[in-house]
Amino acid sequence: MFSQFLLIALSIGLGSTSTCNFSNGGVRANWKIVNRSLQIHYTNARISNNQWTAIGFGPGMQNLNVIVFLVQNGRVQVRTGKTNGYRAPTFDNRSSVNVHSSNISGTTLNVLITVPLNFNGMNLLNCQTWNFVQTGQLMNGQLSRHTTTPFRVNNVCASQCR
Repeated sequence: MFSQFLLIALSIGLGSTSTCNFSNGGVRANWKIVNRSLQIHYTNARISNNQWTAIGFGPGMQNLNVIVFLVQNGRVQVRTGKTNGYRAPTFDNRSSVNVHSSNISGTTLNVLITVPLNFNGMNLLNCQTWNFVQTGQLMNGQLSRHTTTPFRVNNVCASQCR
């Protein structure tokens, strides 16, 4: 009887856990719902000047919504956009994220942003795949290909991160 109770308790506990953070290869992120927006704290400890890093939402490179963090001339810029296959994203005319803080210190980028839950037509409350791009080069201010395969986290359910 006790073992059945323990099994049920563990199943309920495991079933309610959610992925609300990521860490791999110098990239760390944690997220939660705050005031009807998705708050993301993003850190990349292996980025240099004239490089970029990103978070992409979706299963593949086709129609992937992206948040790109650019480090250029010692300054941090945050852009949003959408991919159309294996090429640089088309950036939005106006970024749809709010940047609360951003800085680069040595090779460490720290950014705190909020993203609307309806991000470029995608409901971020729905469970989906998130992709973390470690780095890519900026050539004449333009994004070049990322140098490593993005880290993929399947079935991120931001609605469970409060």
